[in-house]
Amino acid sequence: MFIFNKIMYVLTLPLLLITLLTSPKAVSTDTAELISKDTFVFDKALIMGQGITTDGEYYYTSGSITALNLTALAKFDCKDVELVKQHINPLPKECSDRGNNHIGGISYYDGKIYAPVEGGDEVYACIVVFDAQTLEPTGEIYDLPNEIYTDGVPWCAVDPDTGYLYASKWTDIETVYAYDTADSMKLVKEIDLTGIERIHRIQGGEFYKGTLYLSNDTEDNGNFKNILSVDVETGEVAVAAVRDVGGKNVEAEGMTFLETEDGAVMHVLDYNKVIGVFIHHYKVNF
Repeated sequence: MFIFNKIMYVLTLPLLLITLLTSPKAVSTDTAELISKDTFVFDKALIMGQGITTDGEYYYTSGSITALNLTALAKFDCKDVELVKQHINPLPKECSDRGNNHIGGISYYDGKIYAPVEGGDEVYACIVVFDAQTLEPTGEIYDLPNEIYTDGVPWCAVDPDTGYLYASKWTDIETVYAYDTADSMKLVKEIDLTGIERIHRIQGGEFYKGTLYLSNDTEDNGNFKNILSVDVETGEVAVAAVRDVGGKNVEAEGMTFLETEDGAVMHVLDYNKVIGVFIHHYKVNF
């Protein structure tokens, strides 16, 4: 194992240096002050390119590379963002047998990781639950209506105050749906969105101080990606922050919230398809 780790270090170091020198340079904006950035390449980038969430001690990430038929979950120590555990291809056999091949933006709640899963000839959108300590599936699989999630389920977010899980489809989003995690993921409400006419490409979401925030991979907007706020009582949507990710080829992914000693509050995954994965840590004042 020691020799293997040395080999991986030798292979990874040059790529990491190239990434640091050539990667897009995210910068602060008026609404999102960039505090720091963590960069990941090679094997680590594969396990964290989709979603991020936290329990306050660990960051949990999800990764999906459809071309490689690879999915992953991982956990990192929040203090130094060092890898603690990973699980390659963690989906239950029931899911993999029917073609589920993608894990999107995840959410932590009450010792569990809630993962939106999609893929397969018939879409097969579902929520799969994992034990946060072991990253093993708990056996809970909740299929979602394919007539609603016609293009999959790219994200989910659990409200820690109610235990309700929120999710939407991928494009032309007009409604967010809420499900009760304590009642077999029973649909409890439908929230019609207002305030922004067309909402596309939501990659992740998380609750912070009672408000749902969404990471929007804004199209045709150059370097800039939106963070949207959603009032889950009224459905009102607004742009809470605009991030400059430094390059047009950077895809905004999942997000989470954790107040850290350096002043950062919001932590967003961004994926450079050419180079690697970044966690951008921001100070925000919502």
